[in-house]
Amino acid sequence: MTWDKGKSEHGDLYRCAVRLVGELSGMAHRLEPVDDVEHAFNTDNAKRCASLSVYLQSSLDSLVRDAYAPAFSVLRSCMEHVLVDKLIFLGQRYVQVFSEIDDETWSRWQAERNSGEAWQNVASWRRSNKRNVRVLFEGLHSKSEKEEERQTIGIHYFLLNEYSPFVAPPSEQEYFDDGVTDATMRRDHAVHNKSLYETYLRWLSVKESLKENGFADGESVRALDVHYRFLSAFVHPNTDATRLLYGNRTWEWPSYDHYSSELVLLYVIVLSVEETRNFLKMADNSPRVGISDRDSLEALCDQAWDMSSHLWFPGQPPHGYDRFVEANRRGFRERRSGTFDRAVNPASLSEDEISYYDNPLQRLIRMHSSASEYMTGLVYQSPWHRNDARGR
Repeated sequence: MTWDKGKSEHGDLYRCAVRLVGELSGMAHRLEPVDDVEHAFNTDNAKRCASLSVYLQSSLDSLVRDAYAPAFSVLRSCMEHVLVDKLIFLGQRYVQVFSEIDDETWSRWQAERNSGEAWQNVASWRRSNKRNVRVLFEGLHSKSEKEEERQTIGIHYFLLNEYSPFVAPPSEQEYFDDGVTDATMRRDHAVHNKSLYETYLRWLSVKESLKENGFADGESVRALDVHYRFLSAFVHPNTDATRLLYGNRTWEWPSYDHYSSELVLLYVIVLSVEETRNFLKMADNSPRVGISDRDSLEALCDQAWDMSSHLWFPGQPPHGYDRFVEANRRGFRERRSGTFDRAVNPASLSEDEISYYDNPLQRLIRMHSSASEYMTGLVYQSPWHRNDARGR
């Protein structure tokens, strides 16, 4: 399948996405060990890049078949993949939860920490009313006589082998008697496995880990939630999204749609860039590893990030359309309260004054239509105006 119309309308985006996915696939071949010493941590993480590329390529394969729902559903997995990989590549802090900690034990732990006797790698901790203590630790460190060679490894790196999604819940272990282990042993293992997921790998926990490591703040996490919810709609198809994905052509879907196809490409690009940049940052940490032709890879990421910036993914600036919407929103509120005098100049708004959007595809469609707002007098001139955008 040639996907001629898509390549005609999104040629630059498509070529950029394909190239980025290819670079991730071959990341292991770019590794240049320092002093001829190879480290499993670096090669394992290069394989994570390759794993992501397989998922991203699957999304592109669905794209050229105009199958946008499967493309978006795979991108939900890709988004989680990228965020967990960021914690694997660069994480410095991790959480542990200790259950049933009584008053005496809690007092002793606090005394040990205050005296310097123990718990010195604790960044913060708190005890809940249910006697669970949530502890934020400062990294898992490798042993080395030289401080500059000491390696900090994110706990998510070890979870790839320790956590299993195939272990049944503790309450169901009686149905999986292997004839070797007893029910208590299986339940204990299942409880531990469930705890790993709850503490580190479910969506809420991933977001908390991103914040605790300084990779995200409250605003960027709320933006990530927007994309997670949107992409999740296609993982869990409880709502018929055919009209949203294909517009009025629902009688002949799957068929090519300019907006859905563009959004798929934007997601592939920003997720590829995020993964690549995180991997390059990892390469500068201990254990260091060289990256062949790194300058060209960084230049590709910069170009791709700019090309996809109208998605306004966390780390990208809001578009002129978002300024137009925010200025109108303020004008509407002032009119409702009877205080409206003159609309605010959209260009005068700082980035942190502009509210984030709620539906990536609907926003992208509206961005393709020039508009004027009668109530405020503001005008938006789309750089990609299309006459069919209003009908979508």
